[in-house]
Amino acid sequence: MGKGRWSSFINQKLQQSKLSTLMVTCFIAFNLLLVSVIVWLAYQSFSAVTFAEISKARLALLNESTRRGFDFITGVTGTAYALASNRELSSLLETADTGRLAQIHQRREVSRILDHTMVVSEGITSIELYTDVFNEVTVTMADRIFPVDTIAHDSWFATLEKADAAWVPLRENESGQSLVGYAQRIFDSRGGTVAYVLIRLSRADIVRRFADVPMVLDGKVLLVDTAGNVVMQMGKVDPAGEKERADRRNEASTVQEKGEAVNSSSSIIDSAWIQEHVQPGADGYEVVSGQPGGAQLVLYSRPAMLQWRLVQTIPVYTLLSPLRQAGWQILGIAVLGLLCSAVLAYLFVRQIIRPLRQLIKRMRQLEKGDFDTRVQLSFTEEYAHLAYGFNHMASQLTTLMEQVKEESRAKREAQTGLLEAQIKPHFLYNTLDMIHWRALDYEAKDISRMIVQLSKLLRIGLSGGRLFIRVRDELEHARCYVNIQSERLPFSIQYQEQIDPHMRGCYIPKIILQPFIENAVMHGHPEEGTLRIQVYMHEEVGPHEDIVIRITDNGRGLPEGWKLEETCGIGVRNVHQRIQLYCGKRYGVQLSDRESGGVEVTITLPRIETDEQLNLWLDGEK
Repeated sequence: MGKGRWSSFINQKLQQSKLSTLMVTCFIAFNLLLVSVIVWLAYQSFSAVTFAEISKARLALLNESTRRGFDFITGVTGTAYALASNRELSSLLETADTGRLAQIHQRREVSRILDHTMVVSEGITSIELYTDVFNEVTVTMADRIFPVDTIAHDSWFATLEKADAAWVPLRENESGQSLVGYAQRIFDSRGGTVAYVLIRLSRADIVRRFADVPMVLDGKVLLVDTAGNVVMQMGKVDPAGEKERADRRNEASTVQEKGEAVNSSSSIIDSAWIQEHVQPGADGYEVVSGQPGGAQLVLYSRPAMLQWRLVQTIPVYTLLSPLRQAGWQILGIAVLGLLCSAVLAYLFVRQIIRPLRQLIKRMRQLEKGDFDTRVQLSFTEEYAHLAYGFNHMASQLTTLMEQVKEESRAKREAQTGLLEAQIKPHFLYNTLDMIHWRALDYEAKDISRMIVQLSKLLRIGLSGGRLFIRVRDELEHARCYVNIQSERLPFSIQYQEQIDPHMRGCYIPKIILQPFIENAVMHGHPEEGTLRIQVYMHEEVGPHEDIVIRITDNGRGLPEGWKLEETCGIGVRNVHQRIQLYCGKRYGVQLSDRESGGVEVTITLPRIETDEQLNLWLDGEK
C-alpha cells in the first residue's frame, strides 16, 4: 500500500513539473553520479598505483638504510675479534702459578686494554669482560671486569655456549638505556674458554647510524636477527601523526629480550609474525589490517651482514595523507566543474525548450478558435517535424471546418427535401387507393388486386426510410411482386417458400429477394410454360450462426461466361454491394447454374434478432 502511494505521489509530482526542470535535474543527477564514479575509480586506481610506488620507494630506502646502518657491524665484530686474538690479553688472562700482586697487576693491564679499545672504537657504549680468573683479587676501584656468574643466568648465555660469538639482547643497565650487545669467547692457549668479551651498544648508538636517512624512522622500526627474533625497536608509533621525526628519533625505548613480542599491546608485528611472513634472504612489503590504529604497511629489508635486517611499520593513513589532500582538491575541482556544467545545462535546456513553449502557446490559441495561427520552423529536425505537423493540423482543421459548414448546409437542404418527399408517397398511396375503389365501382377486380399489391409493394419498399426490415416483411414484398407479375404475364408462376419459423422476426436488408425473382421472371423463359420459383431460408451450422437464403428457378440458366464482377445489371450488383456495405466482406451473393436447369442464388447474411444488434451493425461496431 505504501509503495503504491509513493508511486502515485512521484507520478503526480512529475506531472506537475516542467520539462526544463526535469531535464536539468536529470542532467545534474547523471553528471553527479558519473563524476562520483569517475572520481572514485580514479582515486582508487591512483591510490593503488601511488601506494605501490611509495611502498617500493620506501622499501628501496629501507634497504639502503639497512646497508648503511649495518656497516658498523664490521667494526664491532672486528673489535671483538681483535680483543679475542690479542696475545697480550690472552697472556694476562692466564693467572695460573701467579701471586695476588701479579694478578692485581694483570687485572689493571686488562682494564687498560679494554679502556684503550673503548677509546679507539667509535659508536660503542661499553666493553665488558667476564672471567673467573680474577675472582680472588680484591677490587679497589671500578673497572669493566666481572665474574662469569654475572651473565650465566641470562637467556642468551646458553646460545653463546654453542657458538664462538653472537649478537645478544641485553637487559637495562643502570642508565635505563635499552642495549644490544656482541659477545665473543676468548680462548686460552689450550683451547679452553677463559673469558667472554661483551661489547654493549645503546639504542642511541644504533639509531645514530640511520641519522643520514631521515625517513627511515617513520612509524616503528624493528631490528631483527638471523632467526627472525626482534632484537630492538627503534622509533615509536604515533597514531595522531603529529610529532616530528626528530623527537621520535631521540626517544628511548625499552630493550627487549630475544624472541619476545615487541609492543604486543598495540601491534601484531612481532617475532612470530616476522618468522611466518618474511621470506629469508628477500625484501618485500605487506599491508596488515586489524591494527588498533588502522591498517599498517610493513616493509622488511634485504638482510645485511650477519643476516640482520630492518622491519618497518608505517600507518597507511599517514602514508596516504598527501594523496587524500590531492583527492579532496580533485573532488573540489569536480564539484566546481559540475556546477559550471549545471549552469550551461540550464542555458542549453532553456534554449531547447523554447520551441516547445512556443508550440504550447500556439496550441492554446488554436483551442480558443484561432485556426490561422502557425508555428515557425525550428533549427532541429524533431522540432521541425512538430512544427510542420502542427501547421498541417491547423490547415486541416480549417479545411475540415469548411467541409463541416458545407455538410451542415447540405444536410439542412436534404432534411428539407426529405420533408417534401414524405408528402409524395402519401399522395401516391391516396391516389392508388382511389383507383382501387374506382375499379371496384366498375367491377374490375383484377385491376383492383393489382392496385392493392402495388400499394403494398411500395409501402414495404419505402418502409419509412429504414435500411433493414423483418424477414416476414421482405417475403411479403416478394409475394406482392409475384402476384403483380402473374396478372400480366402469359405464363403462370409457381412461387413457394420454405422458411424456418424462428427466422421470420430476424432483420435483413430490404429488397434483396425481388431483384432475383425479377431476373427469373424476365430472363427465365421456362420451356415447360410454368415458372417455378422456390425460396429456402435456414440457419447455417457454424461458429457465426449466419442466415442462408437460396432462390432457385427452372429457367434457362446463366449466360455462358457470366460473372458477378463483370455483370452490367443493376439489381444483382446493387444487392451484393449493399450486403457487403452493411454487413461486411464475408457476406454477399453467389449465383450458379443448377444441374437440373435454372439458376440458384445463395445469399449469406448475419443473424440479427434484436434492435440493439441491428444498431451495432449499422454503427459499424460488429
